[in-house]
Amino acid sequence: MGGGNYIKGVSLLRRCYNFEIHGEGNTINIRSKLSKNVRIAIYGNNHRLTIEENVAFSKGIIWFEDNGCEIFIGAKTTIGEAVLSAAEDDRKIIIGTDCMFSKGIKICTTDSHSIINLETGERTNQAKDVTIGSHVWLGQNVTINKGVEIGQNSIVAGHSVLTKSIPSNCIAAGVPARVVKSRVDWLRKRI
Repeated sequence: MGGGNYIKGVSLLRRCYNFEIHGEGNTINIRSKLSKNVRIAIYGNNHRLTIEENVAFSKGIIWFEDNGCEIFIGAKTTIGEAVLSAAEDDRKIIIGTDCMFSKGIKICTTDSHSIINLETGERTNQAKDVTIGSHVWLGQNVTINKGVEIGQNSIVAGHSVLTKSIPSNCIAAGVPARVVKSRVDWLRKRI
């Protein structure tokens, strides 16, 4: 682990082998008990990870690259299995409270590699933040691409790929995903 990092949270000391930190000025603040099947990898400086209270994250990886990125997971969110990747300077993944993510979830702020316009020589695929509102349900094997915002109380059907933002209180499905139903909400319990 790099020097000058701040790590605080519930039962972290017994789990330090799940951390890989290469850099300085990184802040990890975890207010929930994480599964030992969740790995945190940080490459770079001044990243921020916050996991609020009563979050259940069963399996996956939280990945940071470059500098100054942030991942925030709101209270009472449940995650079956996910890869959360914040990369390229100052990019963010923000997840609201009381979200429910199934297994095989992938959320990323970047395409990782550059796509170059041959006429201008400029990069055409800049990294962008991902914002997921509160009380969002992601079905199994959902992929959320860079720049996507999901409004609160929405549902993304299993095996969907979100390339564009969706509003609150809707269901999105498909590859690429599109809104298939509006004016909905969801409950964790069956009624």
